[in-house]
Amino acid sequence: MPLGVAAETGAHAGAIGHRDVRGALPRRPAAPCDDARVELRRACRAVGIGVVTAGEHDGPDRVHRAVPALSTRLVVSLGAPLEFHYDGAVHTARAVVTGLMRPGVATPATALRSRQPVVYAELAPAALQRLIGVPLRDVDAGGLAADAVLPWVNALCEELAGRPVGDRVHVMRVRLLERLVGTDRAAGPDDAFRTLGRIRAGGGTVPVSTLAGEAHLSPRRLREVMRRSLGVTPKFASRVARLASAVERAAAGADSWTTVAADSGYHDQSHLVHDFRDLMDTTPTAWLGEEGRNLQGWWPPRP
Repeated sequence: MPLGVAAETGAHAGAIGHRDVRGALPRRPAAPCDDARVELRRACRAVGIGVVTAGEHDGPDRVHRAVPALSTRLVVSLGAPLEFHYDGAVHTARAVVTGLMRPGVATPATALRSRQPVVYAELAPAALQRLIGVPLRDVDAGGLAADAVLPWVNALCEELAGRPVGDRVHVMRVRLLERLVGTDRAAGPDDAFRTLGRIRAGGGTVPVSTLAGEAHLSPRRLREVMRRSLGVTPKFASRVARLASAVERAAAGADSWTTVAADSGYHDQSHLVHDFRDLMDTTPTAWLGEEGRNLQGWWPPRP
C-alpha cells in the first residue's frame, strides 16, 4: 500500500513508525479520495495536528499581526524567506516554528509578500514538543528557525514546492503525521498540557482554582508545573485564551465590542481593550482596520 494511503486510512499507522524518518523523505504520498481525506484528518487530530492551509497572499505587501493563541505553528515559505517581527527584532527564515506567548511581549507580526506561497500547520503544544525535542519553555511566540530543530524541514520545503497547490495540504499532513507517529519523544508533564487544553477549550474563563482541582494539584503547584514546562502560568494562558475567543467572536460577527467583551468573559469593554493593547499592541478598532478587509462573512462590531 502506498505510504500516503496508509497514513490516511490509519490502518497501517504502526508501520509508519518503522520507516527511517531521519534521512530523506519517503516516496510521494498518493492522491487521496474523499474517505481517505477524512481518515487523514482524524488521524492528524489524534496526534495534535490541527488546521493545515496552503496559499499565498493576494494583495500588496503588508504586515499581518498574529492573533493570540494557545496553539503552536509550523510555517514554511516556498518562495522568499519569511520575515517576522517580534519583541523589537526582525528575523528571517525559510521555515519557522512558533511557541506560546510570553507576558510583556505582544504577538509577532509577519510581513506578507504578494504572491508568496506559504504552507501553515497548527499544532497542539504537546505535538510540537514531540516534533522538535525542545521544552516549550524555550520556544516563545517569536519562534525558531525550523531547520535548527527539524533537520528534515528543508527537504519538506522542496517537496511542497514541487507539488501542485492543491496537493500541498495533503502532503504536509502526511509528513507531519509520519514524524509524530515515528518519534518516541515524550511530550512532557501531562498536567501542564492537559490544563492548557482545558484553558483553551473554556475560552480562558475557567478559574485557576478549578483548573488546579481538576489536576489534583494546589494552585501554586500548578503554576510551577506550567511555568517550568511551558513558560506560562494558568492565569496568563487564560488571558491569551480569552482574547483569542473575543477575536474569534468579532470575526464571526457581533453587534458591538461590549457584546464581544461580555460573551468572552470580560468584566467590561475596558478590560478587553486593555488585553488588546497588552497582548497585541493595538486596539480593537485599529485591528479591524488592519485585518477587516481579509475576513469574510462578517461585519465589524460597532464602537
